[in-house]
Amino acid sequence: MFKKTALTHFMAAGLLAMGAYGTASADTFRFAVGFPSGAPIEAGKAYADAIEEYTEGRHRVRLFELSLLDHSEMNDGVGQGLADIGYLLTAYTPSEYPYSNMGADLSMVMALDDKTNDQEGYVYSGAMLEYIMMNCEECQDEFTKNNIVYTSVVSTPSYVMFCNDPLTTTEDLKGKRLRISGAPWARWARSFDATPVVLPVGDIYEALSQGVVDCTFLSPTELTNFNLIEVVKNIIPNVPGGLYAAGGSSSLNKSKWDAMSDEDKEAFLKAGAVMTAEITYRYQEQALDDLAKAEAQGINIVDADADVVEKSRAFIEDDLSFIPTFYHQEYNLDEDRLTELSQTMLDLIDKWKGIIADADIQSADELRDIYWEEVYSKIDPSTYSPKQ
Repeated sequence: MFKKTALTHFMAAGLLAMGAYGTASADTFRFAVGFPSGAPIEAGKAYADAIEEYTEGRHRVRLFELSLLDHSEMNDGVGQGLADIGYLLTAYTPSEYPYSNMGADLSMVMALDDKTNDQEGYVYSGAMLEYIMMNCEECQDEFTKNNIVYTSVVSTPSYVMFCNDPLTTTEDLKGKRLRISGAPWARWARSFDATPVVLPVGDIYEALSQGVVDCTFLSPTELTNFNLIEVVKNIIPNVPGGLYAAGGSSSLNKSKWDAMSDEDKEAFLKAGAVMTAEITYRYQEQALDDLAKAEAQGINIVDADADVVEKSRAFIEDDLSFIPTFYHQEYNLDEDRLTELSQTMLDLIDKWKGIIADADIQSADELRDIYWEEVYSKIDPSTYSPKQ
């Protein structure tokens, strides 16, 4: 276990003398975050503070909020060094990260277990960390080939439906245009005879307000992150389920990583635990708060009918076994290995359900300690993401 503590009196005096961000010779890392506000930005600030503390002022982080790189530019931008750290969403470059994204695509399994309500992200963050950092050599190779080091996860709360009309029955869903966030949700839409639509998240406001799409699948946090609270009329919270976990919230340029001392690598891993906990915890708190704001504003919040939920669960159970086949067909990868990794991830999800169920998590710091003890503390910084 580790804790963020106050800097020593000596360090504090030095910081005051040389400026709030450390010594004049401190190495500044440019951190690109493709969001204008909300949990990603606040988590990024906590990460920046952690880097400065854990490196004792040798390094600092400067956030670039929706300016240096956008989501579609993040992978190449971080790999090429246009940013040193990036809030990387690997779903934007699916052919570069099939093994990593497959782990994320299993997230709809969370909709089959009512016991994890409001903690789905806590569970999935832990499982994805352990999957990519400790169990999936192919995932590590994907990041290495892009000159990127994975040090933290992106995990949202469960997806709900934001709709123009209250689509609560199987008949309501037929023929509707549903903006989706990935292949599993596209298959879910088709199973209800609806049409999946692919749109960047920044285009959803206009698409909903003009009726280009009937609904979108997103975490409740995007109600305020992208001001969708201004145009959403109905929220269906009990479908489709699943969540977004395809990416690394503090992904480092590998050339910068390779040049670090082992001491600094450990500090960046510790800060990765902070980033994972902060983004996961803040997203969940924001989701609950945004749903309350939506209700107070008069947005209709109504559950889908039991037959929709039953059909959704049946689809998910069938689709989980299809996902390795999909990645085999889509990317010509070994299906036996994909099936093995899929089962590894599902086992990790079960493991983390138990870990989170046994913990009474009341803060991001408590969640950080769990991620550190279960994953990060077991990683040797001298051998993690070795030079090629």
